[in-house]
Parts: sequence; C-alpha cells; structure tokens
Amino acid sequence: MTDDQTPADQASAAAQEPQLEIIPLGGLGEIGMNCMVLACQGSMIVIDAGLMFPRPDQQPGVDLLIPDFSFLKANEDKILGLVLTHGHEDHIGALPFLMRELPRIPVFGTRLTLEFTRDRIQEQKAPVPEYREIRPRSTVTLGPFRLEFIKVSHSILDGVAVAVRTPAGTVVHTGDFKMDLSAAEEDRTDLFKFASYGEEGVLALLSDSTNADVPGHSVSEKEVGRTLSRLFRDSPGRIIVACFASSLTRIREIVKAAIASERRIVFTGRSMTGNVALAQELGYLDIPLGIEIDFETAEHCEDREIVVVATGSQGEPMAALARMAAGDHRQVEVRGGDTIIFSARAIPGNETAIGELMNLFRHLGAKVVDPHAETIHASGHGHVDELKLMLSLTRPHYLIPVHGELRHLHRHREIAEELGIPRSRILLLADGQRVALCRDRSYRMLKSVRTGRRLVEGKRLGSPTDPVLKERRRLSEYGVVTVSAVLDSKTLAPLAPPAVSIQGVRYSDEQDLTLSVQEAAWDCCAQFAKAPGTWVPGPSGEPEELVRRLQSEVKSLFRLYISRKPVVIAQAVMVDPEAASAPGAPAKPEAGG
Repeated sequence: MTDDQTPADQASAAAQEPQLEIIPLGGLGEIGMNCMVLACQGSMIVIDAGLMFPRPDQQPGVDLLIPDFSFLKANEDKILGLVLTHGHEDHIGALPFLMRELPRIPVFGTRLTLEFTRDRIQEQKAPVPEYREIRPRSTVTLGPFRLEFIKVSHSILDGVAVAVRTPAGTVVHTGDFKMDLSAAEEDRTDLFKFASYGEEGVLALLSDSTNADVPGHSVSEKEVGRTLSRLFRDSPGRIIVACFASSLTRIREIVKAAIASERRIVFTGRSMTGNVALAQELGYLDIPLGIEIDFETAEHCEDREIVVVATGSQGEPMAALARMAAGDHRQVEVRGGDTIIFSARAIPGNETAIGELMNLFRHLGAKVVDPHAETIHASGHGHVDELKLMLSLTRPHYLIPVHGELRHLHRHREIAEELGIPRSRILLLADGQRVALCRDRSYRMLKSVRTGRRLVEGKRLGSPTDPVLKERRRLSEYGVVTVSAVLDSKTLAPLAPPAVSIQGVRYSDEQDLTLSVQEAAWDCCAQFAKAPGTWVPGPSGEPEELVRRLQSEVKSLFRLYISRKPVVIAQAVMVDPEAASAPGAPAKPEAGG
C-alpha cells in the first residue's frame, strides 16, 4: 500500500487479493462430526464428512449426530470434491447422508478408506458416489486447488494429511495424526514431506487438537504389543481382547502376540469379522494360515491356546463383549481363569457402562485388565510434544486448531505460544465461522454460515430443537400418567371411573395415588358435565377444554402429593350409551374402569 491510499483503496485492494476461505462445518468445539470446507476463486473442496455419537441423557432415542449440510447444498455447483483423510466414523460416517444431498460430488480417499465408505453407503442405501483412489505423495488438481496427500500414523491404517496449494498460499490439514517413530515404514508419519512444506512456506496449519491437553509423547503401538505379548504368555486361560473393530494396527499387534505365545485367534462381532476379512483381502493384515480359527475349532483347543478378539470395548449393550458378560453369547461362556483385556480408551460418556461391564466379568471370576493398569492402549492422536513437532516442521504463518472441544483448541493455542507463535496468528474458530486468508498473509473474518447438528433417528433427520427430545427427557426423568375418561356424548356425564395408568413415578402407596388421581379426574368430568358451556370438539372429537382441565388437575395433584411433574396424557372419549348397548355394539364401560 502506498502512502496516498485511502482505507477504501486498501479495502478494494484486499478484495482483489487472492484469498482462501476456511469454513468449518463440524469438529471445532466437539470430538467428532469433522467437516471442513476450503473455498477459493468460486470453487470449493470439502475435507471429511464425519458423525458424532449422541449422549443418551441429552438426545434419548437418537442414533447419530451429523453436520448440517445446508451450506454445502446451497453451494452444490461450486464443490469440486470431497477428500476423506481416513476411515473412522467421525470422518466418514456422515457420507451417506451427504450423498443423498449431493450425489454427484467425487469422493477421494485411500484404498482402505474408500472400502469402509462403500460399506456405509450400502448399509444406508445411499447413492453411490464416484470414488477416486489416492495414495500418499500423489497429487490431484481440482480447479484452483492442487492437493498432495501425506502419510500419517493413526489408530487406523491408510490415513493421510492433505496439503492444499492455492493462489492465496498453501494450507496443510493434518487429519488425525500421531508421531509413532517405531511404526512400520508404511504406517509412519511422513516427517520429510511435512518439513518440505515448511521449507516452501505454509500459510496455515489446520492441526488435530484431540490430545492437546496430554503432556509428553503418545505411546507406540509397539509398546502395546510388548505388553500384550507378556499378558498372553503369562495368562493360564483364555484371553478375550476388546478393541475397536477399526483399530487394525492394534489387531496386528494382537496377531503377533498370539503367534509368539502359541495361541490361535477367534474374531467375533459383525464389524470385527468384517473389517478383519476386508483388511486381509486388501493386504493390510497378514494372519498366517492356522492362526485364525472359528469357534467350532476352538472347542477342541485348550483354554491357554485361545485368544478371542471382540467388539464392545465401550460397553455397547448389543456388542459381543456385553453378551459374554450377560451370558448371552452363543459361543463364549466366561469363567474363572479367563483374562479380559480392554484395549481401548473410554469415549467420554461411556465410563459408567464400561465399569459395569468390568464388574460383571469380575463377578464371573475373570481377571480384568484395563488401560489404567497396563499399557494396552495407544492413542491415535499426538500428545503435546508431537503437536510441537508438527508446528516445528511446518512453521505455519497461521495455526488453526481443529478436531477437539473448546478446551483442546485453547490448549493447542497455548502450545503454539510456547513455541513463539504470536496469539494474533492463532485463529480459534467455531463451527460456521469463516475466515479469509490472503496472499499478503493478512486475514479477515467473514459472515458466518449456517451450520449445526442434525439428528438421525432411523431414516429420519431431525433438529436438536425438536420438541420430541424435550418430551423424551421429561418422560425419562419424571414418568408419565395417562388418564382416559369415557363421557356420555349427549349429557357429557362420565359413564365410568376414569382409567388411570402411572408409569415411571415412584410413590410409597401406588394404589392410593391411583385412586386419588381417579377421584380427581371423576370430579373434573362431573363438574364439566354440570357446566359444559359450548365446547368445541378437537380433531378426534374430544372436548378440548375438558382435556386441558384433566391435565391441569392431575399435574396439581402430583405437585401436592410428591412434588413431581410427570408428563400427563389425558383423553376424553365420547360415547352414545344407547348405541353402545345395541346388539353388536361395544359393551358399555363398567364402574371401576
């Protein structure tokens, strides 16, 4: 800018400067639901389309949470492609729902990642996208974007980061990563490629923040493997290992430990058996002949020769591990001498279910090993030292922490400040916030876009503000009372004591409470018959005013008796007694309900 430029001239120059917009639609402020949009020169690319699992106490009856894709739908003609960094549900799980909205977007991913997405698309019966397979260090050009894919270590195989060159500069999106330097070469984070981008110049680093509050360096899968080998060798009976079905790096170590301890492996659980078969078919998992057996073969083996690898590490009630604990698994009956290994971290919110599962196994006489007692789990996300290494390699002008709750994003900012990056160059964004990065390394905050969460219930999509969620929470917290009154359609007089059903409400004398509700409802109906006024039938022919009175009276009664506010459902059915007593007509209700 020259000295004689006005602010208007400066703004006009900035508007003409090549710029790249960063638009997060999910994954900033929560763990999961990752979705990032990059926009430049009228074109867009999307990185990841993940889901998040609901909390039963907050979203009862909800199956999944996915991002609101309204912004993408409104810009469908500008989107050149969707890039998937790896095959975890929090990065690919929302793909079937996005494909229903935008079926023509090509989907880029590594071979294993695309195979996982094919399963999700088939399960949801969603439109099949155009798949384009990529490899680490391969490049793809989409309009103004030139993408290069960089190998990263994670708890799932075939994960990549994405470097994106644009007219405004280069941004690097790490995806989920860790720096496991002892990993096999084909699984190791490509430090040299990250460093080469650092030498070239990185305008912005969008970096995984999931473990920003965990000091030091993450545990290596090799160390987990050594612990598993020792446990397998020293345990006198069967070994039952629970882990995520997508943790193929962990399953590799389990296979090695089984071979070293002369044990054979049985896989159980639909997702576990499916993922293992797929990984073997694609060459990502090598299990020597005779090591993997079925349950029928296992019956003829001694207990000390068997390892069972199962789903259900999070306490899921229908998973294989929970069925074993409940005695419902058809092939595995847990007994004394068995060792149960929980080789997975507890996802926040699942701690109680996992603890109850462990207690059930202990009650059955089994030994339980969890990650607090032994090194049997390694996170797939880098700890503080690894985040510092990523920053040191890429040397970005701007850091944009992604993938984490607000506390993780803030801690990532503190880590960057410790390395000397000024706070003014660390951009903490929220879902829906847009920032424009310019070629001259300036930035501007733009108007936010519509985003949020959509609820998935079976085949239905809903909103977090859906009144039915509030009603479900009330039902679960306070119980429900149903009152049904039968009235003479001519006189409006009650023909029988109202029927009362009380569910989920604790009271010392249930019969007394039921009779009190029944009496209050009868009195309400009788008073209404004496002064009916001019009532207007509702859609079902009910007198709406009476229904409102019944609800009000019953609610008042419960507040008085037990200081509770159950959900009250009332109905008043109109019956013609003469027609009801005619031959072939329904019998008239008898007193006593």
